Amino acid sequence: METKPRRRLGILIFCIVFLAVAGSIGVTALLANNQRNLKRVMRSLGMPVTETMVIPKPGVMEKFKGKRLKDIGVMLDSYVLMPEIKDRESAFLRNMHKDGETFCQLFDRLGFKMSAWQPGSFSKNVNECYNEVTIPNAAAPDNPSTFFLMIKGTADGALVSTRVKFIFNDAASRAKLTNMAAQVLSEFSKATTWTEVGLEKDKLLALQPFSSSLFGFSARFSNEFSGPGRYNLIFARASLLTAEQKRTADYFDRTRFFTLTPDYGGPPFRQEPAKT
Repeated sequence: METKPRRRLGILIFCIVFLAVAGSIGVTALLANNQRNLKRVMRSLGMPVTETMVIPKPGVMEKFKGKRLKDIGVMLDSYVLMPEIKDRESAFLRNMHKDGETFCQLFDRLGFKMSAWQPGSFSKNVNECYNEVTIPNAAAPDNPSTFFLMIKGTADGALVSTRVKFIFNDAASRAKLTNMAAQVLSEFSKATTWTEVGLEKDKLLALQPFSSSLFGFSARFSNEFSGPGRYNLIFARASLLTAEQKRTADYFDRTRFFTLTPDYGGPPFRQEPAKT
């Protein structure tokens, strides 16, 4: 008779403790994150929920004391105190890392069979090399397809222009010549690190004209109006430079700007005889 009341009392105490623990966990979960879960339960039960926005109080700047440093000199560059120099601004200007003769050797290794690097027929001050390919046209023997690649540069090696001209008269030669022109575009982009123009390869393969001019050098792909199947791809120095780009070009052209002193890699000063 005594065991039953004790067992019932133990079960009652266990239930009370379990409900207290479960209730505290449930209340904590409902009230967490600014009562977000409680409001979600209330909305699901169709109960109205009102939310109020609490505007936090403005922050207060706290004062602190530190050890002040005295009598410490700070070196400033003299340019910091110089007045602004107007009309002397510079600009980015593309500098090709490959010269004309190196380009000729590059495309010759790629199978384009370039001619020798030598003075051009129209100007002796500009050297050139070229490649020309003719693809027979079985349907019209007198109207073959052609591919022409020419690279020009100054006598000292500076790259001036690279031009591709191709003419196709049938579907087979169209695919071959277009792929050859796309190869020139890709190799030119990699050799000069001009990655932006390399992204135009898909347009060239689709025979879509494009034009790009960045930092003093331009690339243009266009079709000729003289007839169908005639296209030109030209890389050349920009014909018109901005005033800022001209100043940049003059700065790096030591024949048109102040030379470097010997302390910065320039030539030694010429010793002039003493005047008597």
